[in-house]
Amino acid sequence: MNPALRLPSLFRWLQANHPSRRALLLRERFEPASARAIGAPVVVVARSRCRLKWFRLNTIPVAERLAALRMQARAWQPFEDGVYWLALQGESGLVMACDRRRATQDLAPHLADPGRARLLPEPMLRSPMANGVRLLRCLEGFEGQAWHDGWLQSSRWWPQLPSEQEWRLFMHAGAGSGAEAAQDEPCPEVQEAAWLDRPWLALQGMEGDAGAALGLERRLVTLGALALVVCTAAVARQAWDVSQAVGRRQAEIAVLRESAAALLASRDQAMASAAQARQLAAWLTEPLPIEVIVHLHDVLGKSNVQLKEMDLTGSKLRLGLQLAPQATRSAIVRDLQSGNWFKNVAEVRAENSSGLMVLEMVLDGLRPAPRSGKPASQAAAAASDLLPDSAFSAGGRK
Repeated sequence: MNPALRLPSLFRWLQANHPSRRALLLRERFEPASARAIGAPVVVVARSRCRLKWFRLNTIPVAERLAALRMQARAWQPFEDGVYWLALQGESGLVMACDRRRATQDLAPHLADPGRARLLPEPMLRSPMANGVRLLRCLEGFEGQAWHDGWLQSSRWWPQLPSEQEWRLFMHAGAGSGAEAAQDEPCPEVQEAAWLDRPWLALQGMEGDAGAALGLERRLVTLGALALVVCTAAVARQAWDVSQAVGRRQAEIAVLRESAAALLASRDQAMASAAQARQLAAWLTEPLPIEVIVHLHDVLGKSNVQLKEMDLTGSKLRLGLQLAPQATRSAIVRDLQSGNWFKNVAEVRAENSSGLMVLEMVLDGLRPAPRSGKPASQAAAAASDLLPDSAFSAGGRK
């Protein structure tokens, strides 16, 4: 089965032709539907307003029977402006009609657009039978029906219960329709036929399928509602997925922040250790000022000179010496070179008025060659005699 045709049965609350959503058009009044319908309103035309006529089409080709039935309906024309429903089964055709002008007038006070309403005849919405006759209670009055092989072969309506004579006349008129066996039977008990969701046989109009346009509209409304539900569900699912993804990302960010905090702490500690290591490496790759001062004491201690200036930059050393009266410049240069640590000793300038002697030299290696077994603490104390009020710098520091 076409899925589009099954959608109304899957969503019965959307069906515009569900019995609870159908209005009733009786002979003298209008009864609105008990529940609101989606799409075009469906109005059941009571049997009391309908005229029925049967036609034999056995001599007409199957492909042309519907067109022939339409021609027969136009020739019959029980109303000046009528609504027609045509049904075909085998070699028989059934035409049902009601007064369109009167129906429109009766619907106008109750419907905004009466022309949009879908009119359906009551006999086509009652549960059919296979064979036999029955007397049905209708929306108004009573209807006698004769059935053969699931086809309604004759029908008659009475405003009140028919008498035995009226029933026999109906049976006699239906004898040619397969009701011969029931002609002598008395009037049966009144029955209640169940309502159907749709006509028990496809109905055609004078220009085509009577319910095609309105049925298509109903299906489109149903499809639109279904699409809206699907889209809403898809959006809700996406929103749920996004919410879950955001929650997971926030949890991952929290974990990353904790890990990053630990990594940053480790990085800061490593950078501090690296700075200390670089400082220690600098000390290990450059001569130490204290060792330079100790060596100066060793080589100049007997010359009675005072160290006034000292600038140690890497392996380059600059000295400013205050000479004693008995000291000579050549002796100072010779004493400095005697330790084999100071190389390329050269005098830069001399201040004769103060006796200051400025010398530049290069240190050969990080440490001087050992000259005595004097402890480092005693050598440092003795070296302080060279610096009574002097100032020095190492690496450019004063």
